[in-house]
Amino acid sequence: MLFINGFVGKSALFDHFAKIAASDYLMPLAFSAVIFAIWFIGRDITERRRYQRATLIAATAIGLANLAVDIIDSAYDRPRPFDQLADSMTLLFYRSTDPSFPANPMAVVFAIAMAVMLADRRIGWWLMAFATIYSVLRIYVGSFYPTDVIGGAIIGILAALLAWFLFELIKPVPELVLRLLRGIGVA
Repeated sequence: MLFINGFVGKSALFDHFAKIAASDYLMPLAFSAVIFAIWFIGRDITERRRYQRATLIAATAIGLANLAVDIIDSAYDRPRPFDQLADSMTLLFYRSTDPSFPANPMAVVFAIAMAVMLADRRIGWWLMAFATIYSVLRIYVGSFYPTDVIGGAIIGILAALLAWFLFELIKPVPELVLRLLRGIGVA
């Protein structure tokens, strides 16, 4: 944590980039835009259905990940690094008041990345790479410890796998929902 945060102040341009890229909005919004976009793409109907199913799995995974983070946060209130290491680090970000572990933003972006990876490995790997960069930047700006982002990533990935498993268990229900949405012109 202190090693990564120790680079703060070495480059004003990178610090500015890190503050923007590590914000609570840019990456989660970009990841949400990806799952919105893949809802509408596909070279053929089979690929389009696979992507639409991935979008539903991603939305479910986000809900499961947020639920898991809320449960852990209510049981374990880990202070943020800037509260515990204020004299040893530089904070480039606002002072969050929620618990540090697990990192909820990481749970969300890794849930989306894993859900998309189950449908399309190429897009999924790109999302995993950006989620990893986002994680490192959140450590860099002083918001999270490395274990916080690792915990969030694990929760997100497991949430996506659980959502996929649930969709497999009740396969006719999501297919019916997609058929209904196609019937009204939304899919």
